[in-house]
Amino acid sequence: RLVGPRCLELKAPQKGQVSDFEEYSFKPKELLQMIAEMYVFVGRADKEKVQKTITEDGRSYRPKTFQKAVSILRREQMISADLLQEFSTFVQELNDLAESQEAALANVTVPDEFLDPIMSEIMVDPVLLPTSNTIMDRKVIERHIMSNDDDPFNRQPLAVKDLVPQTELRDKITDFCKKHGIVMGNESD
Repeated sequence: RLVGPRCLELKAPQKGQVSDFEEYSFKPKELLQMIAEMYVFVGRADKEKVQKTITEDGRSYRPKTFQKAVSILRREQMISADLLQEFSTFVQELNDLAESQEAALANVTVPDEFLDPIMSEIMVDPVLLPTSNTIMDRKVIERHIMSNDDDPFNRQPLAVKDLVPQTELRDKITDFCKKHGIVMGNESD
């Protein structure tokens, strides 16, 4: 909500009024500043992987939201000129990547065997669930196992150590993505 469609709901109270902002030490401008700085700093470490991870997150990534953050940071002069330029460049590259990914995916039919059966996204690290003989992306099943230690397809007990890597399928997916200009990210290192 800091820069999204409902950001105006975060206005501080008028003089003399008490607000939850003060009571809970909530400072949206400072929070936006810290978030922008965090993106710059993590982007310095591995920009390609960070940008790929952000653009893959359909729940919170919106190009307009990032652009609005840049505008607010510039208007309010909330970060140094150097950091603002670096964040602005990061956002532009992020939005360019999202656009190119969208275009690449629009022009190709991805084989079903390359898609995670739950998220319908291209798998980066496919693994076999031995209890149901289903292949899923590792990040998806590990996220599931963190809250439910079972196979989502048959509710049989399942642990991360039981997952069987599917390296041949992973290689096919990687080749397919390279051939069609689809950037893969979020890989398990």
